[in-house]
Amino acid sequence: MRAYGARPLLLGGALVGIVVVSALAVRESMRNAQERRAAAEHTVRQYAMFASYLYSTRAYLFARDRALFEAYRNIHPSDPWVRSALPPIATALPAIPDTTERCGPPEKWPVYRFRMDLPARTVTYAGGRPAPEVDRLIRDSVPVLAKTRWVMLAGFGYLFVNTPDGRETVAYARVVDSAENVLAVYGYRSCYGVRDTTDYSRIYSIVKVLPPMVPGYIEESTRMAADSAGRAVDPTSEKMMGSKWPSGMPPDSLLTLTVSDAQGNKLYQAPKGGRSSNYYGVAPLRFVGEVTFWVSLRPDVARHLVSGGIPTSRVPASLLLLAGSIVLAVAGFASLRSEVRLVRSRERFLANVSHELRTPLQQILMFVQLLRLGKTRSEAERERSLEIVERETHRLIALSNAVLVATKPELNLQSGPVDVAHVVQTAADFFGPLADARKMRIDLDAVEPATARGDPGAIRQILINVLDNAAKYGPIGQTITMGVRGDGKKVRIWVDDSGPGIPVSQRENVWEAFVRGNESLEDSTGGAGLGLAIVRDLATAMGGDADLATIPDGGTRFTLTLHSSTNGAH
Repeated sequence: MRAYGARPLLLGGALVGIVVVSALAVRESMRNAQERRAAAEHTVRQYAMFASYLYSTRAYLFARDRALFEAYRNIHPSDPWVRSALPPIATALPAIPDTTERCGPPEKWPVYRFRMDLPARTVTYAGGRPAPEVDRLIRDSVPVLAKTRWVMLAGFGYLFVNTPDGRETVAYARVVDSAENVLAVYGYRSCYGVRDTTDYSRIYSIVKVLPPMVPGYIEESTRMAADSAGRAVDPTSEKMMGSKWPSGMPPDSLLTLTVSDAQGNKLYQAPKGGRSSNYYGVAPLRFVGEVTFWVSLRPDVARHLVSGGIPTSRVPASLLLLAGSIVLAVAGFASLRSEVRLVRSRERFLANVSHELRTPLQQILMFVQLLRLGKTRSEAERERSLEIVERETHRLIALSNAVLVATKPELNLQSGPVDVAHVVQTAADFFGPLADARKMRIDLDAVEPATARGDPGAIRQILINVLDNAAKYGPIGQTITMGVRGDGKKVRIWVDDSGPGIPVSQRENVWEAFVRGNESLEDSTGGAGLGLAIVRDLATAMGGDADLATIPDGGTRFTLTLHSSTNGAH
């Protein structure tokens, strides 16, 4: 990294830091969002639990009023008794114990009453007898239920039973002595909670489950409940979702109430077909048929019960932030990689150019010194020394021209009809001395007269660069073949050598500037890595195409394809 300075290292560290910080920020944001959402959902569920508790306690109060103040007012289950003072069944319970029940006509719904003395379990009936299966259930279950904690606290209970005529209820109340020992159980036939569900409907319609502390709730006792009911006509209206409910938000706008028995049978639901949700509360009422009150809050309303609402998921936005930082980091690393490659290419270019300049300059210096000191042994040796100086000078000029062409931002070529065969011959003649120095031969094969549209200097430069590469990488003594073909629309020029060829994986890379087939700086090939890059640029500028392929017998074929030109017309 010392060759590139500390800037790439700092930039890379900064990009990694951005991704790490973004990932940590996304993680923290998601964790906070999940915690806030969990807290809000917990609050809403607690509210649903509170609503179910309100319904169950109100159901207890309604059932207590029916039992203690209507059916069992003569025996006062909460007062202690002595066994000798227990009233008979006809005196303890009226013929119709609960006048508020709606079970059916008296002739179709006869009400039996009973008294069970404990612990003997002696049962006395009045007003008829129940079905045998109900009688067995009374004798087996009621004594046990009467001693449960819930019934001992409330003083009464209801038992749901199945009969051939449908479901009905056995209502019962325990009588205790001063020591809380159960002396007897009084009961009667009822339909409370199974056929008669008026108490559930009353609870649902009058119990306000929207606490005053919820923002937007306004308590106005002077306003009629009809105002609230009117607002609830459209559950999605702004009024219903708004802030003012003078008599409390109507239950059917807020929740679904479901009452079920111990077996999960649905006894009551309002509104009918109401939706269930994850925001629900459960409250059991053990001594009333072991019913359970389920309250499911509507999801679209539940968010209004928490200040600020239930936070929505921030995962998409968080992931978008992380994805943006990753894209930024990838772009930064790509830019950094390009910069490092550029620096490496520049260093390699300077090293290659220095190496390429050093060899001809040493040759020129050596033979100039020989000529100055007069140490040539013959006129032929003197002429040879001058030829070498001239050849190396041309080599330096070609190298400088290649560098100038590579550094030009735009190529200004003069396009016109070009005698391609003549340009090929000229390039072969120009490169002849260098080929002779390396004991190579250039053959012109099938050079047909053809006219292409292009720049003759550019075509000549392309061929010289290709011949130079063939000479550098080919074996000593090889034969380089050049040819021209025209098919009316295109003119193709090819150059075949006997070199090692170019691997398929490197055929695209060799067209880039400063890229050489042999990366060693001390090899005998030299070169600045600009030859083929200049070739493609010149070919593209003339509207042509340059291509490399492997010859089956070994070597590489270079092909330059140009548009043909007839009488100077394209």
